[in-house]
Amino acid sequence: MWLFLLVGLPSAQATQVDWSGVAFSTNVTSSGQPWDDNWSAELGSFLAGFTPTAANTAQWAANWRAASRSAYQPATRFFAGSYSYTANTAPFTAGARAYFWIFHPAAPQGEWLLLTTPSWTWPAGSAFDPFTTTWATTQATQAIVGQVPAASGNLTSAAVLNSPLPSLTFAAWQALFFTSTELANAAVSGAAADPDQDGASNLAEYAAATSPRRASSRPAPVTVFLHPENGQTYAAASFPRSTRVTGFSWQAQAGNDLSGWTAPVATLTEFPWAWTVRRTEPLSSAPAGFFRFRLVP
Repeated sequence: MWLFLLVGLPSAQATQVDWSGVAFSTNVTSSGQPWDDNWSAELGSFLAGFTPTAANTAQWAANWRAASRSAYQPATRFFAGSYSYTANTAPFTAGARAYFWIFHPAAPQGEWLLLTTPSWTWPAGSAFDPFTTTWATTQATQAIVGQVPAASGNLTSAAVLNSPLPSLTFAAWQALFFTSTELANAAVSGAAADPDQDGASNLAEYAAATSPRRASSRPAPVTVFLHPENGQTYAAASFPRSTRVTGFSWQAQAGNDLSGWTAPVATLTEFPWAWTVRRTEPLSSAPAGFFRFRLVP
């Protein structure tokens, strides 16, 4: 009598890293304020040869590469993501150090937390790897900025001045806030859509680093003021903007009415997080008019 046994083998899958915070932990800023839904978390590495320190935060963005991103969920006080790969690519090379970079995109002062531990190194990629690597904030033993979490997983960020965040394409920004079903519906996730009905389109929310899912999180208005210079007074305007925008060019325009934007402007100051311009004609020549700032693909 023959006995046949059918043994099920695990299906082939790529190397996978799951990463997360701790649900319902107490996560606060350096001033003790709870994190809101403007926060984002990224799993990634810095380019070979660059070591992040609290003294070189202005250089982090240029040297950072994200493998996976997650929007922070204030209701559950949680973030989580996954990264799958069959072969290592730089800077996610086998044995290279991985980090959690968690941040609020306020400018010019941001709130950041950068966590790591010696055991967070990228596994060698494989087309067949039945085991999943799991990293959580409770494993972190080093905070470059911010505070290393206790066993509870509570996180505290640190204030960081005048340092840009890593760039983020509009498509990657959409993926942070919308489900796969919503991404297929331009009426919800498209550039012109306004799902939280706060009067700001998704593209405007992306440009300002605000949340498209919460009406109280909306782009700050353009500030208009009078600028004295060389005995003349000029109309001027300042616009706060996200340091993460990429794939677009910024334009600052002025006009005498809303039907035309042909009046030239001169830049007073320009930082990654804000742009201030003035009209080239003094108020004595142009007593009324308008400003606008826009993104151009």
